[in-house]
Amino acid sequence: MASRKRGSVRVRGNSVSVVIDVGEQPWRKCPTPRCGGSMFTEATKDLHCERCQSLLEPPVPHRKRIWHSGYKNKKEAGQALVKLLGTVDGGTFTEPSTLTVREYVETTWLPSLETSNLRKSTVEMYRRSVKSRIVPHLGSVKLRDVTPARLASWLEGLKAAGVGDRTVEVAGITAHKLLKSALDRELIARNPADNSAVRSARPKAKASTPNIWTAEQTYAFLDAQRNDRLFALWRVATMTGLRRGELAGLQWSDVDLDAGTLRVTRTRVVVGYEVLDSTPKTLSGNRVISLDGETVAALRRHWANQAAERLATDLWEGSDYLFCDEIGRPYHPQRFTQMLAAKAKAAGLPPVKIHALRHGHATAGLEAGVPLKVMSERLGHSSIQITADVYSHVSTAVDQAAADTIAAAIDGL
Repeated sequence: MASRKRGSVRVRGNSVSVVIDVGEQPWRKCPTPRCGGSMFTEATKDLHCERCQSLLEPPVPHRKRIWHSGYKNKKEAGQALVKLLGTVDGGTFTEPSTLTVREYVETTWLPSLETSNLRKSTVEMYRRSVKSRIVPHLGSVKLRDVTPARLASWLEGLKAAGVGDRTVEVAGITAHKLLKSALDRELIARNPADNSAVRSARPKAKASTPNIWTAEQTYAFLDAQRNDRLFALWRVATMTGLRRGELAGLQWSDVDLDAGTLRVTRTRVVVGYEVLDSTPKTLSGNRVISLDGETVAALRRHWANQAAERLATDLWEGSDYLFCDEIGRPYHPQRFTQMLAAKAKAAGLPPVKIHALRHGHATAGLEAGVPLKVMSERLGHSSIQITADVYSHVSTAVDQAAADTIAAAIDGL
């Protein structure tokens, strides 16, 4: 059968598409008027109509045209046309998938995440976002019909509905991830999320600095906890800036009291309410942090108290965790949050989260003149720029103090 291959760029309103003519194909047709002459390719080996189950007519030659939509202008579409015709000539052309977004997510993408190397918390983030933000809005759309304009409109709609910037940002990231997966499987010809209009519609949520205690309030809190069984926990949290999961993951093998250091090598993350042992997200998260003398002393007392608890019970579970209950079981990280809230209230202090102790540590260090690079390494940030961005308000205050000091030094001559 003769084959004819050509293509063209079509403009319909604001939509720019590429149409590929892959030549004559053998097609079967449904004879029933109710189906309106629906066409079916013989390649699918379908003998019966998927709508009415009638026997399809014998195959007849039919010109087959395939549409690729979602290009931002004729130039981009023309470049795509050249590439697509090359795949047709080379025998590697793949038709756009007829799968809907919902079908692809449920049958392919989510199951693939379960066997991936992604962190469990990341998989859970994608799962929540796709089920709550993507499938309800885009689930019925075919993968091949997801265009940059449709994605941008969806993201703008989420923002207009009052959805928070971070939630919208995660939804956009998730959509890009699942569409890239479809592209890798050659179910679509291009990733529509790789588009400037979509990137512009996806907000870049700024990290917010939570309410933190002043140095005086932090001292008052620690002073009120001096006889608390977990005083060492609160001391380490305020003097090292460790994250909640890092505090929960600390073991005695990570601590060198003689050298006055602790090593961060693991973290306990919460997925749903389940606790999973994991490792820091980045290489910089694996770090050694120096301890002040008072914190070392607090840890020595904590070691002695924990040893006494171990000897006082036959139920000890053999835990090596620094911060565990009276029979050696590691705490659920959420317990730290609950305990801090209760103890802050008892001390007459405003409520803060565990992460606020981390921010308080960083703020106090920067205001005291600790170099930004040193503070970044203590916090385990992957780059000094992250530290500078998160604590830009502190940097401004420190810079003003430096300006005043320099002016005083010069004007005083």
